[in-house]
Amino acid sequence: MSKFIILCGGTGGHLAPGLAVGQALIDAGDEASFVISQKAVDSRLAGKYSGLHIIKAPGVAFSLRPARLFKFFSELAKSVKFGRKVISEGGYDAVISFGGFNSLGFSIAAITLGVPLILHEANRRAGKATRLLGRFAERIYVPHGVKIPKRKGGQVRYSGYPVRSEIKKLPAAESKRKFGFGADGKLLLVLGGSQGALALNEWASHNFDRLAEMGIDVLCVCGPGKNAFPDRTVKTKSFGDRKIAFLEFCDDMASAMSAANLAVARAGAGTIAELARCRLPSVIVPYPFAADNHQRENAKCFERQGGCAVVDQNDMHRLFDEVVCLMNNSALLETMRENLARVDALNDTSKIIEDLRLVAAGAGEK
Repeated sequence: MSKFIILCGGTGGHLAPGLAVGQALIDAGDEASFVISQKAVDSRLAGKYSGLHIIKAPGVAFSLRPARLFKFFSELAKSVKFGRKVISEGGYDAVISFGGFNSLGFSIAAITLGVPLILHEANRRAGKATRLLGRFAERIYVPHGVKIPKRKGGQVRYSGYPVRSEIKKLPAAESKRKFGFGADGKLLLVLGGSQGALALNEWASHNFDRLAEMGIDVLCVCGPGKNAFPDRTVKTKSFGDRKIAFLEFCDDMASAMSAANLAVARAGAGTIAELARCRLPSVIVPYPFAADNHQRENAKCFERQGGCAVVDQNDMHRLFDEVVCLMNNSALLETMRENLARVDALNDTSKIIEDLRLVAAGAGEK
């Protein structure tokens, strides 16, 4: 049995794969602790899982503004000190980082203590943490086809995105009922990731009347603090009552994705992996201000794999027509679902778990 500490807070895109890997390690007989940020979104998602050893660490996001920059380095120093104490006293065999602003301090602590550091890069363009810490890591897991230059042999391993076990395709009619929708209509899921997307929320609200006339209901997951729209129902001539519902946060993403016929979503790596797992075709609108434009790279790859259509945010005047076209093309939707099954097959967590245990076992023998 080995002991792992998993750094996975800050956003759902960091937390969800960390929880997936931690659950798998625990199921395999190992121990895992989870370092999360002090943000409410972390506590809410992690709180769904009973019995986990959760550690809330100091840390704030990097900023060049003087006051925020000072705060960043102050919190980083606290995090390194706290991380050294936790790792030493806990006797951990390896530290696994899924990125995020609060992972840096514990990663530095692991390096200074000589404990193996393992990085997981979810996006198709390596982030700052991977570029900064990669030279010190025992392993770097990256998506298939992504290149990390100038790394020592055996360090970089190809892997998919670890998906939590509860994310899976469920019966559509039952899933629709959970959110108050009838089984007869088509349902569009609008999803901006764990932080939400104001542009997508506004698009859903402004275009609902037209969507309703096409027989389409809408479920929009707005994100924390972004739910400024009331639920409403429209009486249509051809399709009866159609409904739009807004949620600030969704605790049951498997049901939401299983209820929908199509999604409009951002291009976070976690969102794409969960869409693939639930076989939900999508129109992806990459967030244009993502670091290193990584969402654009994620979306382009997903489109090449046949799992989605891509509409840039500055072309959102095309989004309504794209959604209606796909909703009415059952043959294309079925082809996309077949492609999503192939994408999902790449997200096999078992190989990561096997390799992690080898790394930890090697550390324990030293």
